[in-house]
Amino acid sequence: MTLRNSLYGISALAVSVAFSAQAAAQTIDYDAMSDLFGEPVTTGATGAPQRSTDVPATMIIVTRDDIERFPEYDIPGILRHYGGMDVMRYSFGDAQVNIRGGATGYSPRLLVLVNGREVYLDSYGYTAWSTIPVQMEEIQQIEIVKGPQSALYGFNAVSGVVNIITRNPDHGNYFVGRVNTGTNGYHDAAVSFAQQINDRFSLRGSVGTSESNRFGGAPQATDALSQSADDFTRDTASLEGRFRISDNVNLTLEGTYSATDQMEVTSVFTSATAQYELRSYKADIEADTDFGFITASAYLNETETEYSFGPLSAQLMHLRLQNLFKVGTDNTIRLGLEYRDGSMESFPEPNNGDVGYEAVAFSAMWNHRFSSAIDLTLAGRFDSVDWSRDGQPDQTLYIFSQDDYSVTFEEFSYNAALVWRPEFGGTIRFTAGRGVQAPTLFDMGMTLISGSGPSTIILSGNPNIDTSIVEGVEIAYDRSLSPTVDLQAAIFHHNTSDVRAVFGLFPDVLPPAAPVPTLLFDNRGETEVTGFEVGLDGDPAGPVFWSANYTYQDVTDDLIGTFGLQHVQDWEAVTPEHMFNVNGGWHAERFSHDVFVNYVSATESPLQPVFPGITRVAIDDYVAVSFRSAYHWNDHVSVALSGQNVTFGDGEVTNPNTEQEARYWLTLTARR
Repeated sequence: MTLRNSLYGISALAVSVAFSAQAAAQTIDYDAMSDLFGEPVTTGATGAPQRSTDVPATMIIVTRDDIERFPEYDIPGILRHYGGMDVMRYSFGDAQVNIRGGATGYSPRLLVLVNGREVYLDSYGYTAWSTIPVQMEEIQQIEIVKGPQSALYGFNAVSGVVNIITRNPDHGNYFVGRVNTGTNGYHDAAVSFAQQINDRFSLRGSVGTSESNRFGGAPQATDALSQSADDFTRDTASLEGRFRISDNVNLTLEGTYSATDQMEVTSVFTSATAQYELRSYKADIEADTDFGFITASAYLNETETEYSFGPLSAQLMHLRLQNLFKVGTDNTIRLGLEYRDGSMESFPEPNNGDVGYEAVAFSAMWNHRFSSAIDLTLAGRFDSVDWSRDGQPDQTLYIFSQDDYSVTFEEFSYNAALVWRPEFGGTIRFTAGRGVQAPTLFDMGMTLISGSGPSTIILSGNPNIDTSIVEGVEIAYDRSLSPTVDLQAAIFHHNTSDVRAVFGLFPDVLPPAAPVPTLLFDNRGETEVTGFEVGLDGDPAGPVFWSANYTYQDVTDDLIGTFGLQHVQDWEAVTPEHMFNVNGGWHAERFSHDVFVNYVSATESPLQPVFPGITRVAIDDYVAVSFRSAYHWNDHVSVALSGQNVTFGDGEVTNPNTEQEARYWLTLTARR
């Protein structure tokens, strides 16, 4: 047996032991498993523990040690340093993220999870990152999964998944208090803790508050200029309790709260203000039985948002039952059943009836180990979604009646991956997937009157809109080039058909077919992206280490507006063709210093400073340099100076609506 096969066998045995000993995403000891394997470990893809290089998808795992090194104040800031991640910062609190494709306002294509709970807003399908009730210090790891992943991860995982996992209080007590203070009115304070009360009960919690000046509006963005005077504010709290009911049954209860006031950019490239108030309640039961590892989870997301264009109230209830079991030593099977109930009050006109849906999904995953060199993973998911409206829209203005909203979508998604560990070294992954992007509550049910008299137009959801289908194929290769240098590379192609998009530049329906000119959410054609990523990580035995990654993306749109006119969406123009990131660090016993450089090539973005007027803004390529220098007085107290985008000076145009300036802050951290 070769040394490589021997090492793989040891790792597989360790995984098998962990699997039989309650190996759910929130019960395994990530630190211990990572130390054993010599690389990060995840349960996110299949449900069973896997080394990051064995996962049946291209995955980056950002560890707790990685997070501490970044001169960043939020999760999108961390994500921008990794290959394939398109991050657009529109204001201090509003950053949008996409994988392998341009990140635009209210970006709808990325599934974001915290401990298995969806945190993207089900009403519009985007993630308001500043509302995520998690402090940096309580994150165990962030998993970035690329490509369509609907069958493995669930509803709307079409460009990829960002899976945020918090630290498990069963695996160590901690207390972290942190204060940031810096330029541009930035102040941030947070406390995070975990405490094992006894053998059967432990707690994790956090509270945080922050404020800052918003970014200044760009000269051409009159709406952003008028909204940039107020401060960004954010308050969050979370509390989790873990109960060991028996040696084989665990119960986890969690409640979260967040309130954020920020300026942001909408999906039609206008600036808006938004005041968010979000609550969530979640319960998980995990049982290690003779029939497999059974998990049952339920959560409720409640959202209250006051946009500058109207108030919104929405909620999502999600129930899931899953069984993960082995057949023999080489087959891992996961079966799942999900139920979702999403609803939104009539928005932004209050009298047109609330909109909602009920969805049922069945999923199955099979992972087979042919040998120490080859694994195959096949996953499928079937979703059935029933829509309804509980009131009649005003028929003197709107073209759809209550009955028009009684529609059903039925879609199948899949993921397939062959993982091969060849004799010449490394891991090669051949993957293919079909993801389903369902219409959002906005897409279906929005009703808005704009203007008055002869200039009146209607902006309307569209019950005739169809799902978007994202299909992707990829070949990836990971290997250690030397004991201190690792390579990650991937070639990919993604195609999106029936692109789900907002209204164009001309009414979709005119009188006499409509009472007044009407703009609709609709399917607008297709877009595809082809590219490659390559990254190197250096971790020498000494105090110096480094990393670098490069992404190339070629996007082709075939999007058509009404009557052939230009459409407001333009992923071909807004997606940077080249992105390059490099990091160098020096870490001694007490002192550490890290420098990060980001390069993003030129793009061009639509802008609507006044609806429905539209213009285009050329955004030059730019280089952003950031640093973090830290000194640890002892094992409990540290101080750090961070400089973010120091090359931007008083303002750099990185998006069409605002100017992003250099920022500096001092961090004092106390740990126990």
